[in-house]
Amino acid sequence: MPPAVQKLAILGVGLIGGSLAAALKRAGTVAQIAGYSPNDDARVARALGHLDVACDSVAEAVAGASFVVVAAPVTAMPALFAQIREALDSQAIVTDCGSTKRSVIDAARRVLGDAFLRYVPGHPIAGSERSGPQAADADLFRDRRWLLCPLDTTPQQHCEAVKRLVEPTGAQVSTLDPALHDRVFAEASHWPHAVAFGLSAAIAGGELAERALEYSGAGLRDTTRVGASSPTMWADILLDNREACLASAARFRACNEAIVAALEAGDRDALVAIFSAASRWRSRLG
Repeated sequence: MPPAVQKLAILGVGLIGGSLAAALKRAGTVAQIAGYSPNDDARVARALGHLDVACDSVAEAVAGASFVVVAAPVTAMPALFAQIREALDSQAIVTDCGSTKRSVIDAARRVLGDAFLRYVPGHPIAGSERSGPQAADADLFRDRRWLLCPLDTTPQQHCEAVKRLVEPTGAQVSTLDPALHDRVFAEASHWPHAVAFGLSAAIAGGELAERALEYSGAGLRDTTRVGASSPTMWADILLDNREACLASAARFRACNEAIVAALEAGDRDALVAIFSAASRWRSRLG
Protein backbone atom coordinates (compact mmCIF):
# COMPACT_ATOMS: atom_id res chain seq x y z
CA MET A 1 0.00 0.00 0.00
CA PRO A 2 1.50 3.39 -0.95
CA PRO A 3 2.23 5.95 1.80
CA ALA A 4 -0.78 8.08 2.74
CA VAL A 5 1.26 11.31 2.74
CA GLN A 6 3.67 12.17 -0.06
CA LYS A 7 5.72 14.82 1.76
CA LEU A 8 5.85 16.03 5.35
CA ALA A 9 7.93 19.01 6.45
CA ILE A 10 9.12 19.19 10.07
CA LEU A 11 10.49 22.55 11.18
CA GLY A 12 12.56 21.99 14.30
CA VAL A 13 14.11 18.54 14.52
CA GLY A 14 14.95 18.18 18.20
CA LEU A 15 13.47 15.63 20.57
CA ILE A 16 9.85 16.11 19.50
CA GLY A 17 10.39 16.73 15.78
CA GLY A 18 13.02 14.00 15.58
CA SER A 19 10.80 11.51 17.40
CA LEU A 20 7.87 12.32 15.12
CA ALA A 21 10.08 11.74 12.09
CA ALA A 22 11.42 8.48 13.52
CA ALA A 23 7.94 7.18 14.34
CA LEU A 24 6.48 8.02 10.93
CA LYS A 25 9.55 6.70 9.15
CA ARG A 26 9.07 3.38 10.93
CA ALA A 27 5.34 3.38 10.19
CA GLY A 28 5.98 3.97 6.48
CA THR A 29 2.99 6.30 6.13
CA VAL A 30 4.96 9.22 4.65
CA ALA A 31 6.85 8.96 1.34
CA GLN A 32 9.28 11.78 2.14
CA ILE A 33 10.06 13.50 5.43
CA ALA A 34 11.96 16.76 5.05
CA GLY A 35 13.37 18.61 8.04
CA TYR A 36 14.76 22.04 8.76
CA SER A 37 16.56 23.41 11.80
CA PRO A 38 18.65 26.58 12.01
CA ASN A 39 21.43 24.54 13.64
CA ASP A 40 22.78 21.05 12.87
CA ASP A 41 19.77 19.14 14.24
CA ALA A 42 18.25 18.34 10.84
CA ARG A 43 21.55 17.05 9.50
CA VAL A 44 22.05 14.92 12.61
CA ALA A 45 18.52 13.55 12.28
CA ARG A 46 19.21 12.76 8.62
CA ALA A 47 22.42 10.94 9.55
CA LEU A 48 20.48 8.94 12.13
CA GLY A 49 18.00 7.90 9.45
CA HIS A 50 15.00 9.82 10.82
CA LEU A 51 14.72 12.21 7.84
CA ASP A 52 14.87 11.68 4.11
CA VAL A 53 16.11 15.21 3.47
CA ALA A 54 17.83 17.79 5.68
CA CYS A 55 16.99 21.17 4.15
CA ASP A 56 18.98 24.39 4.17
CA SER A 57 15.92 26.64 4.33
CA VAL A 58 12.33 26.71 5.49
CA ALA A 59 11.17 27.26 1.91
CA GLU A 60 13.00 24.15 0.69
CA ALA A 61 11.49 22.02 3.45
CA VAL A 62 7.95 23.30 2.95
CA ALA A 63 7.87 23.23 -0.88
CA GLY A 64 5.48 20.53 -2.06
CA ALA A 65 4.61 19.37 1.46
CA SER A 66 1.01 18.47 2.20
CA PHE A 67 1.64 18.80 5.95
CA VAL A 68 3.95 21.15 7.86
CA VAL A 69 4.67 20.42 11.52
CA VAL A 70 6.30 23.24 13.47
CA ALA A 71 8.17 21.56 16.32
CA ALA A 72 10.48 24.43 17.26
CA PRO A 73 10.57 26.27 20.61
CA VAL A 74 7.55 28.52 21.09
CA THR A 75 9.70 31.67 20.83
CA ALA A 76 10.84 30.62 17.33
CA MET A 77 7.36 29.89 15.98
CA PRO A 78 6.29 33.41 14.93
CA ALA A 79 9.31 33.77 12.64
CA LEU A 80 8.78 30.29 11.21
CA PHE A 81 5.11 30.99 10.50
CA ALA A 82 6.15 34.13 8.65
CA GLN A 83 8.67 32.20 6.57
CA ILE A 84 6.34 29.38 5.58
CA ARG A 85 3.48 31.63 4.47
CA GLU A 86 4.83 32.23 0.95
CA ALA A 87 6.27 28.73 0.54
CA LEU A 88 3.14 26.75 1.48
CA ASP A 89 1.22 24.81 -1.12
CA SER A 90 -2.33 26.09 -1.44
CA GLN A 91 -3.80 23.01 0.28
CA ALA A 92 -1.04 22.32 2.81
CA ILE A 93 -2.12 21.88 6.43
CA VAL A 94 -0.03 23.38 9.24
CA THR A 95 0.13 22.18 12.82
CA ASP A 96 2.50 22.74 15.73
CA CYS A 97 3.83 20.97 18.81
CA GLY A 98 4.01 23.97 21.13
CA SER A 99 3.66 23.57 24.89
CA THR A 100 1.61 26.78 25.02
CA LYS A 101 -1.21 27.74 22.72
CA ARG A 102 -2.32 31.36 23.23
CA SER A 103 0.81 33.08 21.93
CA VAL A 104 1.38 30.51 19.18
CA ILE A 105 -2.18 30.88 17.88
CA ASP A 106 -1.90 34.67 18.04
CA ALA A 107 1.31 34.55 16.00
CA ALA A 108 -0.21 32.21 13.42
CA ARG A 109 -3.25 34.46 13.09
CA ARG A 110 -1.03 37.51 12.52
CA VAL A 111 1.29 36.11 9.89
CA LEU A 112 -0.16 33.03 8.16
CA GLY A 113 -2.73 34.98 6.15
CA ASP A 114 -5.23 32.73 4.34
CA ALA A 115 -3.29 29.68 5.49
CA PHE A 116 -4.51 30.34 9.05
CA LEU A 117 -7.70 28.50 8.10
CA ARG A 118 -5.52 25.44 7.43
CA TYR A 119 -3.70 25.70 10.78
CA VAL A 120 -4.53 23.19 13.53
CA PRO A 121 -2.92 24.04 16.89
CA GLY A 122 -1.48 20.95 18.55
CA HIS A 123 0.51 19.67 21.51
CA PRO A 124 1.86 16.12 21.94
CA ILE A 125 1.97 15.31 25.64
CA ALA A 126 5.29 13.54 25.60
CA GLY A 127 8.83 14.51 26.35
CA SER A 128 12.04 13.79 28.18
CA GLU A 129 14.67 15.61 30.19
CA ARG A 130 16.95 14.81 27.23
CA SER A 131 16.96 17.01 24.15
CA GLY A 132 18.10 17.11 20.54
CA PRO A 133 17.74 14.63 17.68
CA GLN A 134 20.12 12.23 19.44
CA ALA A 135 17.36 11.73 22.03
CA ALA A 136 14.70 11.00 19.38
CA ASP A 137 12.61 7.94 20.16
CA ALA A 138 10.17 6.35 17.71
CA ASP A 139 8.11 5.18 20.71
CA LEU A 140 7.98 8.58 22.44
CA PHE A 141 4.33 9.17 21.58
CA ARG A 142 3.03 5.63 21.95
CA ASP A 143 -0.01 5.56 24.25
CA ARG A 144 0.46 9.24 25.03
CA ARG A 145 -2.04 12.00 24.37
CA TRP A 146 -1.63 14.19 21.32
CA LEU A 147 -3.89 17.19 21.79
CA LEU A 148 -5.42 19.21 19.01
CA CYS A 149 -6.67 22.64 20.09
CA PRO A 150 -8.80 23.87 17.18
CA LEU A 151 -10.50 27.25 17.08
CA ASP A 152 -14.16 27.71 16.22
CA THR A 153 -13.06 28.60 12.69
CA THR A 154 -10.83 25.53 12.20
CA PRO A 155 -12.43 23.20 9.63
CA GLN A 156 -13.14 19.76 11.08
CA GLN A 157 -11.62 18.03 8.04
CA HIS A 158 -8.24 19.60 8.81
CA CYS A 159 -8.36 18.29 12.37
CA GLU A 160 -9.18 14.84 11.01
CA ALA A 161 -6.28 15.07 8.58
CA VAL A 162 -3.80 15.91 11.34
CA LYS A 163 -5.24 13.10 13.45
CA ARG A 164 -4.64 10.62 10.62
CA LEU A 165 -1.09 11.96 10.18
CA VAL A 166 -0.02 11.45 13.81
CA GLU A 167 -1.98 8.33 14.79
CA PRO A 168 0.65 5.96 13.29
CA THR A 169 3.01 7.18 16.05
CA GLY A 170 0.79 5.33 18.53
CA ALA A 171 -0.50 8.57 20.04
CA GLN A 172 -4.06 8.91 21.33
CA VAL A 173 -5.45 12.02 19.66
CA SER A 174 -8.03 14.17 21.45
CA THR A 175 -9.09 17.81 21.53
CA LEU A 176 -8.93 20.57 24.14
CA ASP A 177 -10.04 24.19 24.09
CA PRO A 178 -6.90 26.31 23.53
CA ALA A 179 -7.65 28.78 26.34
CA LEU A 180 -8.20 25.94 28.80
CA HIS A 181 -5.06 24.24 27.50
CA ASP A 182 -2.70 26.88 28.88
CA ARG A 183 -4.36 26.90 32.31
CA VAL A 184 -4.30 23.09 32.54
CA PHE A 185 -0.66 22.80 31.51
CA ALA A 186 0.47 25.48 33.93
CA GLU A 187 -0.79 23.05 36.58
CA ALA A 188 0.17 19.75 34.96
CA SER A 189 3.57 20.62 33.48
CA HIS A 190 4.86 24.18 33.44
CA TRP A 191 4.84 25.05 37.13
CA PRO A 192 5.90 21.51 38.17
CA HIS A 193 9.00 21.97 36.02
CA ALA A 194 9.70 25.25 37.81
CA VAL A 195 9.35 23.47 41.17
CA ALA A 196 11.82 20.77 40.09
CA PHE A 197 14.29 23.42 38.92
CA GLY A 198 13.80 25.39 42.13
CA LEU A 199 14.33 22.38 44.39
CA SER A 200 17.43 21.37 42.44
CA ALA A 201 18.79 24.92 42.62
CA ALA A 202 18.15 25.11 46.38
CA ILE A 203 20.01 21.87 47.04
CA ALA A 204 22.81 22.81 44.64
CA GLY A 205 23.28 26.11 46.47
CA GLY A 206 23.60 24.52 49.90
CA GLU A 207 26.72 23.37 51.69
CA LEU A 208 25.64 19.72 51.45
CA ALA A 209 25.10 19.73 47.68
CA GLU A 210 27.81 17.15 47.01
CA ARG A 211 26.71 14.94 49.88
CA ALA A 212 23.13 15.09 48.59
CA LEU A 213 24.38 13.78 45.25
CA GLU A 214 26.37 11.04 46.96
CA TYR A 215 23.57 9.79 49.17
CA SER A 216 20.47 10.54 47.10
CA GLY A 217 17.97 7.81 46.38
CA ALA A 218 15.00 7.33 44.10
CA GLY A 219 12.96 9.98 45.93
CA LEU A 220 15.25 12.85 45.00
CA ARG A 221 15.83 11.49 41.49
CA ASP A 222 12.10 11.13 40.82
CA THR A 223 11.21 14.49 42.32
CA THR A 224 13.85 16.44 40.40
CA ARG A 225 14.04 14.44 37.14
CA VAL A 226 12.65 17.20 34.92
CA GLY A 227 15.03 19.65 36.58
CA ALA A 228 17.62 18.30 34.14
CA SER A 229 15.58 19.59 31.17
CA SER A 230 16.61 22.47 28.89
CA PRO A 231 16.82 25.64 31.04
CA THR A 232 16.32 28.00 28.10
CA MET A 233 13.32 26.13 26.72
CA TRP A 234 11.57 26.03 30.07
CA ALA A 235 12.31 29.65 30.88
CA ASP A 236 10.63 30.56 27.59
CA ILE A 237 7.62 28.31 28.24
CA LEU A 238 7.07 29.71 31.73
CA LEU A 239 7.33 33.29 30.52
CA ASP A 240 5.02 32.57 27.61
CA ASN A 241 2.39 31.15 29.99
CA ARG A 242 3.24 33.57 32.78
CA GLU A 243 -0.25 34.45 34.01
CA ALA A 244 -1.39 30.85 34.44
CA CYS A 245 1.96 29.83 35.93
CA LEU A 246 1.80 32.64 38.49
CA ALA A 247 -1.66 31.43 39.54
CA SER A 248 -0.22 27.93 40.03
CA ALA A 249 2.74 29.40 41.88
CA ALA A 250 0.45 31.27 44.28
CA ARG A 251 -1.31 28.03 45.28
CA PHE A 252 2.02 26.25 45.64
CA ARG A 253 3.36 29.08 47.79
CA ALA A 254 0.31 28.89 50.06
CA CYS A 255 0.72 25.13 50.50
CA ASN A 256 4.45 25.45 51.10
CA GLU A 257 3.90 28.19 53.69
CA ALA A 258 1.31 26.01 55.44
CA ILE A 259 3.82 23.16 55.64
CA VAL A 260 6.53 25.47 56.99
CA ALA A 261 4.14 26.95 59.56
CA ALA A 262 3.13 23.47 60.73
CA LEU A 263 6.79 22.47 61.05
CA GLU A 264 7.61 25.60 63.01
CA ALA A 265 4.67 24.95 65.33
CA GLY A 266 5.43 21.25 65.65
CA ASP A 267 1.87 20.60 64.47
CA ARG A 268 1.82 16.98 63.36
CA ASP A 269 -1.93 16.93 62.73
CA ALA A 270 -1.66 19.85 60.31
CA LEU A 271 1.17 18.15 58.42
CA VAL A 272 -0.76 14.89 58.21
CA ALA A 273 -3.85 16.72 56.91
CA ILE A 274 -1.88 18.50 54.18
CA PHE A 275 0.03 15.37 53.21
CA SER A 276 -3.12 13.21 53.23
CA ALA A 277 -4.94 15.50 50.81
CA ALA A 278 -1.86 15.51 48.59
CA SER A 279 -1.47 11.74 48.78
CA ARG A 280 -5.10 11.08 47.86
CA TRP A 281 -4.76 13.22 44.73
CA ARG A 282 -1.35 11.78 43.79
CA SER A 283 -2.61 8.20 44.12
CA ARG A 284 -5.10 8.92 41.33
CA LEU A 285 -2.29 9.99 39.01
CA GLY A 286 -1.04 6.45 38.67
